[in-house]
Amino acid sequence: MEEENNVEPQVEVQNETKKFDLKNTNYKKYLPYAGIALAVIVVIIILVSVLGGGPKKAVKGYISGMNKQNASKIIKNIDFAGISAWKYSYDVDDFSDDDYEEFIDNYEDIDKDEIKESEEYMEELMEESFDDIDDEYKSYKMKIEEFKDVEEIGKDLYAVDAKISMEAKPNDEDETDEIDESGVITFVVYKNKLISLGDLGF
Repeated sequence: MEEENNVEPQVEVQNETKKFDLKNTNYKKYLPYAGIALAVIVVIIILVSVLGGGPKKAVKGYISGMNKQNASKIIKNIDFAGISAWKYSYDVDDFSDDDYEEFIDNYEDIDKDEIKESEEYMEELMEESFDDIDDEYKSYKMKIEEFKDVEEIGKDLYAVDAKISMEAKPNDEDETDEIDESGVITFVVYKNKLISLGDLGF
């Protein structure tokens, strides 16, 4: 009698590698994560543009340029088309959507040659002012004490309230008064460049 062969047949096991199928992927399950990532990116952009740079950076750059008596640095932080479009026509405390549309229309209509002339005039004026400061004062300093508020009044358009202090020691106290003042100035910033210095100037 023949013995039965009880040896089980060997089964060949193949390790299958799953391929990522773009066509059949269920994207809906990833939507919550995409939403969270997008929200984080938006928050980062807002923090960088409003708190770390952006409107505040323009004000800081202007004040730094004044202290260094660097006309070129000051001009880099100013939008001369914005100055012409803004002028003294608007009130930041009562700025409407219609005001914004009018400002944008005015901004887009500014002549480029006029802008170049304004830049050159401002640079000459700054240099003359710095010469006068050197003649009258042995020390001069502007300082940002604190930013009080940053308010968006239109797309890319901000009103920045900053407490600014000014100190200047005269060369001759009999001829010139000492300056030691501080106050809150409302700067207007469009696309991260100054278009109004409030009580300080344009």
